[in-house]
Amino acid sequence: MNNKPNYKLPFTSKTDNQIVFQSPWHSQLFAITVQLSESGNFSWKEFVDYFGKSLNRARIHKEDLDGNDDYFNSWLVALEEIIVTKEIANSKILSVLKNDWINAYLSTPHGDPVKIKQRTI
Repeated sequence: MNNKPNYKLPFTSKTDNQIVFQSPWHSQLFAITVQLSESGNFSWKEFVDYFGKSLNRARIHKEDLDGNDDYFNSWLVALEEIIVTKEIANSKILSVLKNDWINAYLSTPHGDPVKIKQRTI
């Protein structure tokens, strides 16, 4: 018996005339969030609550969100907040990973895949 709720996640349908994600990092962020939710780290409803609060805070600083980078920056803030709140990781770990990705991105030759070295935190 399948106990998963029967609902459609956003951004999962596409027609020939639609662009689902504007940038690769948008789709990667979405995929990470879905994977964490489907793995039982948090429910989709919990994430949507965090995301809604993040969007509302963003609207305080910028009246009209364009639905592109600003939308996914709010998504990222929400994901980071739920990860810390649920104790999946702490803010120090997230900061170290962010810096590792920045350094890897800046030191990777154009066209090569960006990879970070595994480390124990």
